[in-house]
Amino acid sequence: MSQQKLMIVDDEEVLCHSLRIDLEDDGYEVGVFHDGESAVAALAEVNPGVVLLDLRLPRMDGIAVLKRIREFDEEIKTIMMTAYGDTQKTVETVKNGAYDFINKPFELDELKAIIKNAFESRSLKREVTYLRYKQEKFKKYFDLVGKSEKMLDIYRQIDIIAQTRDTTVLILGESGTGKELVAEAIHHKSERSKESFMEINCASLPENLLESELFGYEKGAFTDAKEAKKGLFELADGGTVFLDEVGELPVATQAKLLRFLEKKSFKRLGSGKELKVDVRVVAATNRDLNRAIANKQFRNDLYYRLNVVSLFLPPLRDRQDDILLLANYFLDSFCREMGKPSLKLTDEVAAIFENYPWNGNVRELRNVVERIVIFADSGRVGTDLLPGEMLQSAPSLASGPVGDTGLQDNNLDQTLARVEREIIRKTLAEAGGNKTKTAELLGISRFSLGRRIDRLSVEN
Repeated sequence: MSQQKLMIVDDEEVLCHSLRIDLEDDGYEVGVFHDGESAVAALAEVNPGVVLLDLRLPRMDGIAVLKRIREFDEEIKTIMMTAYGDTQKTVETVKNGAYDFINKPFELDELKAIIKNAFESRSLKREVTYLRYKQEKFKKYFDLVGKSEKMLDIYRQIDIIAQTRDTTVLILGESGTGKELVAEAIHHKSERSKESFMEINCASLPENLLESELFGYEKGAFTDAKEAKKGLFELADGGTVFLDEVGELPVATQAKLLRFLEKKSFKRLGSGKELKVDVRVVAATNRDLNRAIANKQFRNDLYYRLNVVSLFLPPLRDRQDDILLLANYFLDSFCREMGKPSLKLTDEVAAIFENYPWNGNVRELRNVVERIVIFADSGRVGTDLLPGEMLQSAPSLASGPVGDTGLQDNNLDQTLARVEREIIRKTLAEAGGNKTKTAELLGISRFSLGRRIDRLSVEN
């Protein structure tokens, strides 16, 4: 965990020195300033979470400094240090947004308690703000980015499914397609949105631990059960439980899950008491459950209980119109997150992105873009920033009878653009200039074809 940053603003040098030593011993990163002007000037550099501010300062008094701090960042918690005779001024500081105050002389333990509470309050406020932001974003499908017809159909299905309160949903699709985002979107667009969304990866825990995580346990249920613990189904009462990789559930746990789905009740481990909860279950898997059923690895009756409504997420290679949209979305997100200027894909890199198979789907694309942003040192994203496996696959795009398209002058970007231009030109000729037919022959949408024709200046 990074150190919590604290600023002390007081003209009593001995007091500041003493406080700095004690607070740094407690793990805080402390900056000391003896007048308000220098403290205000250093706000951006120090970026404190909490400020200890004396009310009486030379030139710029504490109230003026407080106002400047609030203008800089309202989330900074300011603790005023005042003399006993400053009651009216103290009330004024609170009205102007001070978090708390302490009278001089004070007990160090009392001050430390106020500081600790201030940091906790700041952390809680940021968490609440983030959760509100996240919930608001979910109304617009959050990170489910895409305008292809297949994604528009997914959005329609989410809206319909979200209107049902209890229907169990099974989300299918390859790894990395965003199944967990769909599950969260269903929850946050439903009437259960104000309640908990709990998720668990069924492949990440051993059988005994998985069962206790789902159903909870009583004190003494097993050796390490020092006290009772609620499971996910109990914690999510009124909300949604997302079972990721449900195809990996052990057979014994499958039986208990089936019983829960049938009765909406369960028993904690070590308890004979039946607990009833109101929970919606959304499950996801990239496994072929029909094959698992045939191999007696998955219960047929559980499959039908889970598969009341199924939703299939297409792989990224079948959403070609969304590839650049996603790439630019992640570029913007990571640039903001890392504090870097905006980046733009070159035409050559865009062509590689659109033709790359993306076997890891959206997750792989996201990881590639994150790597690009980390190493980018200019506004353009050229092939030098692409991982080796993408560059190795790029020449294969030039295979086929498209004339002399070999790598010339070791310029991969120009070669790829030339290859793509030639393929489109020849296919257009074969289709008699019909762009709809050309798009069908190339396996892309007409919209994508038009964009490529414009980008590559294809003559037709």
